[in-house]
Amino acid sequence: MSKKILASILGGLIGFFIGALGGGFLGLVIGGTFFGWIEVPNYPYMPGYELAAYIGFILGVLIVTPLGVIIALKIAGRSDRKV
Repeated sequence: MSKKILASILGGLIGFFIGALGGGFLGLVIGGTFFGWIEVPNYPYMPGYELAAYIGFILGVLIVTPLGVIIALKIAGRSDRKV
């Protein structure tokens, strides 16, 4: 049982970091491509691509972290099966 708990924690942490980096990168690339000309009102030094990077970071973390936990639990469960 502790093997699955450890696997889910490690999978969640790895998923968090991969989602943060990947989502932030994709948000920055998409934001720089399409939203670079937008200026956010009431925030004079916040361009649109920076806002897109923050949104991409949040979405990447929210999507990839549970996916990392699911994949880690599947990998941890494979060793329990008997052939």
